[in-house]
This record gives sequence, C-alpha cells and structure tokens, in this order.
Amino acid sequence: SPSGIVFCRITGAALAFVVIKAVTVREKVTDRRDLLTLAGLALVGVVLNQLLFLEGVKRTTAINANILITTIPAFTLAIAIVLRRERASAAKVLGILCAAAGALYLVGPDRLRLDPATALGNGLIVCNTSLYAVYLVLSKRLLERYHPVTVVTYVFLFGALFIAPFGVAALRDVRFATEPPAVLIGLAYIVVFPSILAYYLSIWALRRTASSLVAMYVYLQPLMTAVGAPIILHERVTARAGLAAALIFAGLALATWGEQRGGRVLGAAFRPPAEGA
Repeated sequence: SPSGIVFCRITGAALAFVVIKAVTVREKVTDRRDLLTLAGLALVGVVLNQLLFLEGVKRTTAINANILITTIPAFTLAIAIVLRRERASAAKVLGILCAAAGALYLVGPDRLRLDPATALGNGLIVCNTSLYAVYLVLSKRLLERYHPVTVVTYVFLFGALFIAPFGVAALRDVRFATEPPAVLIGLAYIVVFPSILAYYLSIWALRRTASSLVAMYVYLQPLMTAVGAPIILHERVTARAGLAAALIFAGLALATWGEQRGGRVLGAAFRPPAEGA
C-alpha cells in the first residue's frame, strides 16, 4: 500500500542519513523552535507529500500526474513572494512559463482526463505539489544556519516517527522473504535514489540559490523519461521531445539568468560552504 511504501522509503533514508551525518557532520540542533520547524518540514515535505502523491497516482492517470506536477514551480514562486522570501521578476516568470510549456507539450495536455473517476486523485496530486512548494520555501531559512546533511537527517528522522504507526500496520501482513527480487530491488532503488540522493541534492541546492529555481528542475522529469524510454523500453524518439527539450532548457536558462540579475552570483552555487562539503 502507499503507506507501506512510504514507510520503507522514509525509514530507510532516515537510517542512511543518520550514518552519513555521524561520519561527516558533528552538528546538533538544540533550539526548540528549530526542532519544531524541522518536524513541520518533515510532515509537509516528506510524509504528507509522499503519501498524497502515491494515493493520488493510485486514483488518477500517470498523464494527469505528470501534468499536475508542473504546478510545483508556480506554487513555489507564489509562496516565496507571499512570505517575502523572493522577489518576482519578469525573467523568472517567463522562465517558468517557457519551461512549463515545454513539459506540457511533451506530456500532451490533450490527454489530460478531467472526470469524476480521477477528480479525487487529481486533487491529491495538487495538494502534494503545494506542500512540496511550502517545504522548499520554508527549509531555506534553516539552511542559513545548519549544514544540509543536518537538516535532511532531522527531517527524515521526524518523518520516520510520523509514518511509523501507519507503516507498521500496513506491512503487518507483508512477508519480505517471499517477495520477488524485483520488488525488493524496486524498494531499494526508491530509498537510495528518489529519497537519499534526491532530497539531499535538493537541500544542497536550496542553500545556494532560490527555492523557485530549485523547483523549476522538476520540468526535467518528463524530459528524462522521454530520453530514457527509448534506451530502456526501446520506444521511438519523436521530434516532440526535441522541441520540448529546447523549451525546458530555455526556460531554465532564463530563470537562472534572472536569478543572477537579482544579485546572486552563479559561481557561488559551486563553491563549498565554509565548513567544507
């Protein structure tokens, strides 16, 4: 079930981050307000975000999910502006619109299904994207004071505590010893790549640039799917993917340029923090 998968994903990542932090970063969070903020980030950015996505995908189509995910950058920029964490600029807005157009063109908005059967799933996906946008914006303040490994470790530890009651109940009747190897490999992949690696890299990037710019890279997901499908599934590459790629990369370049014009230096994104990386 979705809660069982999310439990495996969060708990596995939490254990891995605890080991990584013990080896690389000797830093503790003792401020009660920061601990409450980290717990809140775990709830919205990890537990509810992942549960709503899986429950949503279960009740809607993959095409619908791909299209609705493109709302993340718009939500992120809007929240950042409302909370006065970022300023809107013509370059950022145009970059988001350009990249979104490319992603939507690639997925094919004509295949979007809006009917009662998928309405609940679509709503859950929209809630998922808005919560992830909140997570990206609010985690940035903590990254001004703590190392990315510290932040992501505490977030996943709190997340593991929140999901534990539901996950244990969901896995009560599951016998991992009798599951096919492909299932166990799939779970391991979900823990290592979309959880440990993706969440750490997003936190690392958030420390160095705007949350709306980090969110924009979600547009690469459908593009990478279109590139990977011919290699793995032997599907045919179409001109549609090429035009979509051009729009997505143009949008990312425009938004990055806009961020630089706003007073940030691109080179800072590639320098390690003072305490080392």
